[in-house]
Amino acid sequence: MNDLKERLERIAAAPGPVTSVDAAAAVRRGRRIRRGRRAAVGGLAAGLAAAAVAAAVLPGSPDEPRRVRPAEQVRYPDLLVPPASFGWLPPGYAQSKVSRDDQERPSVTVSAGMGKGKDAEGAASAVELTVLGPGKEPPIAHLPGGKKGRWTGTALINGVVGHWTIEPGGPGSGQVPAELRWEYRPHQWALLSVFDRGIAKKETVQRIAKGVRFGGVRPVAFPFRATGVPAGLKPAQVSLGQGPDAELWLTSTGQESGDLLITVTPAGKRAPGRTNTTVDGHPAFDSRLPHTGPKAKTDRNPAEAQRLVVYGVHGLDVTVQATGGPLRLLQPKGGLTGLYHRVTLLGGDPARWTTAPLG
Repeated sequence: MNDLKERLERIAAAPGPVTSVDAAAAVRRGRRIRRGRRAAVGGLAAGLAAAAVAAAVLPGSPDEPRRVRPAEQVRYPDLLVPPASFGWLPPGYAQSKVSRDDQERPSVTVSAGMGKGKDAEGAASAVELTVLGPGKEPPIAHLPGGKKGRWTGTALINGVVGHWTIEPGGPGSGQVPAELRWEYRPHQWALLSVFDRGIAKKETVQRIAKGVRFGGVRPVAFPFRATGVPAGLKPAQVSLGQGPDAELWLTSTGQESGDLLITVTPAGKRAPGRTNTTVDGHPAFDSRLPHTGPKAKTDRNPAEAQRLVVYGVHGLDVTVQATGGPLRLLQPKGGLTGLYHRVTLLGGDPARWTTAPLG
């Protein structure tokens, strides 16, 4: 994981939800360890929201649409067609987020938590279903202390034999309360991870697994549209959660290698960042301008990396960040400030959202 994504993860850190079974501790612990376990199954990471994500409301009125010159109308393919959704969850839980990660072995992770109105990032960590791209069975992550992981039991899931890599109460359950995997179709694997100890019981985990519905045909709609995005970038991670909390992270390679990030989050959901300017009357932070605090990559070489955060835009915080080639390609169109001005918020009605958020 490059340092851009590590910074994003630090920015995204937030308290876990409070549940009747005190899942918060499990959620926080799950956040710390799931990256290591995902590395063992092909670079899984938090990534797109499913069609069944609970509807979120954008406060305020949407921005007026802007006319885009034909040269700016770059078309990207659908960013997510969710391959699975939860059919049954314990009472009080609801599907909350889906993330796609294309950095190594492609994967989509569907998350669930304590339902609408709870902290989205924390809720997203309680239960996670990761669907891997076609291929052989992924390796099993190591247990705490470096011990080699292995199957610890089997479970029948809709006629298919599943394998416990962590049985509730068994080896490794002090770190991840439960983890179950199965080959739902030939050479297609699903991994169910439970971070909430209160529901990490064999019968509950198996019921969640049996209720999973595979197959998807409808792309997810996003609550914003960004035009004038350089062509030729590849989605590395894309996600949509409650709030709404949307993120598009694109990369490029070769001579124009670099990254482009666009995020939209509820205002105040994350800790207030530094501000050193205003944009359209909104407090903002621009890494090119003088500021105090710890230095990041975006501070060291403004010609190669820049970050712009604009706070409280119709109840949302908007972040645009770019490095290398993508940043250079944006300069003729006003750089990051120009890109921010081409981010159109689509209001609170999901019917107005778009499956083509990149122009």
